[in-house]
Amino acid sequence: MTMQTDEPNDGGPPNAPGYREFRTTAAWASANRGVFLNFEYNDATGRMRGVSTPTVAPALLTPPNAARPALQTVVLTYPAAGGPLTLEGVDYSALLWSESAVEKFLFPHYASSEADNAARFMGRVSNAWYGYPGRVVQVCAIAMRHRGAAGGGDLSLDATVELVCLHQARRELTVMSLGDFETTYPSGAARGAPAAPGGEGELVECRGWKVGPQVDSIAAREAAEFVSGLRGRYVWLTLDGSELIPWICPTEQPGDPPKERRVFASGVATPVRSDRPAPRIVTVQVDGQTEHTIVAEGADPTLVPDSIFWSDGAVEKLVLPYYASVKGRDAPFFACLLMGKWDGLIGADCANSECALTALRGLIPGEGRPAGDPITAPFAVTHLPRSEYVSDAGGGFSAVLEHRTRLLVAGPDGIEDHPLYGHPAPRPAG
Repeated sequence: MTMQTDEPNDGGPPNAPGYREFRTTAAWASANRGVFLNFEYNDATGRMRGVSTPTVAPALLTPPNAARPALQTVVLTYPAAGGPLTLEGVDYSALLWSESAVEKFLFPHYASSEADNAARFMGRVSNAWYGYPGRVVQVCAIAMRHRGAAGGGDLSLDATVELVCLHQARRELTVMSLGDFETTYPSGAARGAPAAPGGEGELVECRGWKVGPQVDSIAAREAAEFVSGLRGRYVWLTLDGSELIPWICPTEQPGDPPKERRVFASGVATPVRSDRPAPRIVTVQVDGQTEHTIVAEGADPTLVPDSIFWSDGAVEKLVLPYYASVKGRDAPFFACLLMGKWDGLIGADCANSECALTALRGLIPGEGRPAGDPITAPFAVTHLPRSEYVSDAGGGFSAVLEHRTRLLVAGPDGIEDHPLYGHPAPRPAG
């Protein structure tokens, strides 16, 4: 990377790249793996830019974490749209279609990357995501685009945020850049009518967390994530001995609490945009595999993914920091499992604490991969807003098996769906 400049600064601060420019360059290098990238500092704009020819500085090269099947396409189908929308896997690295997923994964990354510009940039993203004029357009999802953007021109995080939009008049799904959306749809327009309230229904009891003699900060954070993922539904939390059990109401209205249970707490997360449509079907296409459905028509929306990540950069920048934040002192264990499975150091079906130790040895610089037959690395990671939590009867490292984060593997019999920490679920049809 070229950092020197001959431009005078008239006694002001040196005209040289700062944290944001270095951070943005690192993000592009992380997203474009296995190729040499040349960057230089643009004196006139104060931005780093990708160039097609070598500069005086060495090119950046970030190797891929593992050989894995390529995710070719992601196809989204919405009930009100005239046809599906296809995203090319090589151009994007992640797709998020729930408010909870955007807040958990995307917002922290950009808040960190933009430093002193974070408030302004996050305001722009938030205005588009939450403030769209619903009578004319609905923002259904956010696609993260880093790949292919470093071949030329100034690097900017603006180019990494693309909005999946449903245009009301023509019933068409398109992808728009943040800048194009802001130009086309000024903020502050009427938002449109809220979604119709849901009907009545029974409380749904979920599996809970083993919390020991008292609830700690990690269990409280898990409860917060649970409530965040179930927007539009009231959640009761009961304490049965050493198990914290969530109960889901079908609407935002609490109704009667679970009978003959000790209520520990209750909460509700109201959707900011209740008119935001949910995808009817989401499918992916993978090398050597037929189309695989990850969101099926008519499925319980609380038990299907609300986001998918399919590049090394997306997993490292979005999913890994999430676990470092949520899991507290248990975070190193889950981080080893996540990266060990994603990097193909251990099998995606590995479900005990010894797996984390094997993964840790493989992640130590200079140690190399574990001996044995090569392991097929997952091609994508999905996240569920809700999970049937299962107590670890074997008394392993964690009292709760982590089923919300799931790894998709192209196996000999089709696509396999494995929880991060637990036993694989039956392979869904499609």
